[in-house]
Amino acid sequence: MKALVFVIFALLALNVQAQTDQPRHRITLMTGFGSGQWQDQFYSPFSYDARSALWQFGWERSTQRGHIFVLETQSIAAKLTPETGDQLESEMIGFELQSAWLWKLKETTRWQFHLGPEYSIGSQVTTPENSGSSYTYVSTHGLSATGRANYQLNRWNFTGQLSLPLLIYAARPPYADFTEGMEADDLLFRMKNGDWQSLGNYVAPEVRIQAEYELRRWIGLAAQYHFAYQDLETSQPLSSSTHHVQLGVNFKF
Repeated sequence: MKALVFVIFALLALNVQAQTDQPRHRITLMTGFGSGQWQDQFYSPFSYDARSALWQFGWERSTQRGHIFVLETQSIAAKLTPETGDQLESEMIGFELQSAWLWKLKETTRWQFHLGPEYSIGSQVTTPENSGSSYTYVSTHGLSATGRANYQLNRWNFTGQLSLPLLIYAARPPYADFTEGMEADDLLFRMKNGDWQSLGNYVAPEVRIQAEYELRRWIGLAAQYHFAYQDLETSQPLSSSTHHVQLGVNFKF
């Protein structure tokens, strides 16, 4: 009898602990559409309007002290239309992988603030839509600083995040023609003949604002605004800006 009572109390204690422990892991799946501007003087003297789709997959783990480890990948596919008309439309594909370690700076009843370093590697390739004879690309990797603020209100969770590159290696060749057997995917993540860029020559802030509604303790629906800007100053400048609205789901465990 004593053994049975002990087992019952032990199970009750474990159940209470499971209910009070906060989830340590979060998996994010998001997709959305957006628009923006794109211009690469190596590729064309024209400015292009961009219509794009963005996919995002992320995993986060929180430590007992409240620090956060982030691992995320995102991909983009865009149709580029020059301001002069649609006779010179182009296509762009891009991929990026990011990892970050965010230290907890401050925590209150509703607020959390984090800051830390981020390493990212990414690549974008642009080709004419009706001809596979030419291309341009830009591939980058390096360190950024990322800050995050989080506000909790009952079942609602609001997050704002800003990332700013500090030291980036950028590889970007002049406009060139495809060789026989080459495809656009072959050009992704080429890092040859590049240069290290600092804040003076490479500016690429990334802003995210997310609102999440918790359906259950382990799942929530999320909407996110995602802004990305890129400005690379070389002999022929490159600049782009995109705005995306995304919907997705967060799993917590």
